[in-house]
Amino acid sequence: MNRFKIIKYLTIRKLINLINLSFYYRNLKTKKIKQNNGSKVNKPLPPPSFITFEPTNYCNLKCAACPSGTGLLTRDKGFADLELFKNLIQQNKKHLVNIILHFQGEPLLHEQLGKMISFAKKHKIFTEFSTNGHTIHTNIDIIKNSKPDRIIVSLDGIEQETYNKYRVNGDIKKVYQGLEALSQLNKKERPYIELQFLVFKHNEHEIEQLYKLKNKYKIDKISLKTAQIYSKNQIDLLPNNSKYSRYIVNGDKFEINSKLPNSCRRIIFGSVITWDGKLVPCCFDKDANFIMGDIKNKSMNDIRNGNNYQRFIKNVFLQRNKIEMCKNCTEGIRT
Repeated sequence: MNRFKIIKYLTIRKLINLINLSFYYRNLKTKKIKQNNGSKVNKPLPPPSFITFEPTNYCNLKCAACPSGTGLLTRDKGFADLELFKNLIQQNKKHLVNIILHFQGEPLLHEQLGKMISFAKKHKIFTEFSTNGHTIHTNIDIIKNSKPDRIIVSLDGIEQETYNKYRVNGDIKKVYQGLEALSQLNKKERPYIELQFLVFKHNEHEIEQLYKLKNKYKIDKISLKTAQIYSKNQIDLLPNNSKYSRYIVNGDKFEINSKLPNSCRRIIFGSVITWDGKLVPCCFDKDANFIMGDIKNKSMNDIRNGNNYQRFIKNVFLQRNKIEMCKNCTEGIRT
């Protein structure tokens, strides 16, 4: 994230809320949470400073280790209602610093993504989204007019043959078209561009070539990311260089290569909203197995201070490694 750019979105109220969230988080980490029948751990939980909002969970690709692409998601698919999004922003705008407009799916498939970005920016909120890049060039006017602050473009291969091994049904030429279109925007119109590269066995040899794209497309940052897998059938995707893997593999078993701390900043500082208004604790709950409430019926703050969310926080800060979803998470550890 462009930290200097996000500063302009801060207000005294937002700063105070961030401080309150920090104290809340530190208090949970340092105090001994008792295992008892009560669900509350520390009330009230301050409002979130960031929200992940899912415009859609439809996608145009079939990525080999993605729950959406592989068809593992069981929840309904759809497109978020613009009014639902606007209401969420209106309720949280006084303390909200950052809105992340992606979860599962490809956000540029939503015809009103530009309106979402413009509405959030109107209320002084830093906006960003992640994309596979296939429709950037056809949506460049929407990007130009709505002016998102940051766009993450996923490019997991330099050549088509390599790229398509993970980005199934992908066309790398379209991604390069999108990067070129972004590079042609003038400085005031161009968002901060981060190019993300998921490192696999089949593409790790291309890492050095990746950096040649930085100047060519005026990319601000290149990030090498460790891939997340979900089954033993995906172990073969992992790179040979352990530096780029988050797992220890033993035969057909795998586990995170670091000890999980009994803490999590993400569930304190923010929450995730699915396209249909369900609040889930974090972006690792891809199939919405831990629904805490529905923002169509309750405010986000009421849900975060309700029994379900408070109980989940307590369990994470007591025994995070007992929560199946958390076992595949890297929040709070180095990978």
